[in-house]
Amino acid sequence: MLALTALAAALSAASVMATPMKRAAPGPWCDGLGSGVFDTSSSFTLAAYNTTGPNTDSTGAPLVLGTAGAFQQTQIWHFITEESWGSYPITYPTVSLENGTLILQSDGATPAQATTVDAGNSLEFAARASANPLAGAQIYCAVQGDAGLPLLAVNNDADSFSLCQTTFENAVYYKAAPDRGYDFDSCYPVKLQILFQ
Repeated sequence: MLALTALAAALSAASVMATPMKRAAPGPWCDGLGSGVFDTSSSFTLAAYNTTGPNTDSTGAPLVLGTAGAFQQTQIWHFITEESWGSYPITYPTVSLENGTLILQSDGATPAQATTVDAGNSLEFAARASANPLAGAQIYCAVQGDAGLPLLAVNNDADSFSLCQTTFENAVYYKAAPDRGYDFDSCYPVKLQILFQ
């Protein structure tokens, strides 16, 4: 009987050790965003909800990852409207949020790592063979939105995104500014709504 009790205790301890610990609170990259904030979530897509004009539906314009350029065996991706991407295959169909970094998800695609986001720039990801998605910039959080859907925040800010026209696409920019390579006059404010899969 004593051996059976010891075995049960050992198995119980082993199962507790094998269970991953849940984080009690999001990291410091979410400071100041209020209650209901989180920095880890699995598979979702984003939609740009126009805050000053009409939307085609309650979630806004679906966003996909489009190419923003390439250099030295690195391809840069950023969020653009699905409409401007057209019928091209979608390389990274969903994203996830892991400890404050956005992870692009795809079977067989080149790994991509989130980069820092400065005012006037798009939300970019560097795809290259040596990229470590989990080592991306820890600057992203999700906060509860007014419409019931969570909103993406970057640099502790969910209120400074815009959709702006570039030569070929409508792309998401953070704190859009003139003279940055996109048509600043075409920009309008959006909220980035998280749509769970």
